[in-house]
Amino acid sequence: MISILKAKGSNKYKVPHMKKHRLERQNCLLSRLDVDPALIGEAIAQCQ
Repeated sequence: MISILKAKGSNKYKVPHMKKHRLERQNCLLSRLDVDPALIGEAIAQCQ
């Protein structure tokens, strides 16, 4: 999601590998991501 916001909605973004299977096995998988508030503001402004 963060990659999409940084690409301003374009489909030309690279998805970073988060090694989710390993994190899940270690019971460390994140339930939420921290996103820069400025990035959210830019995305909202672009939608309007």
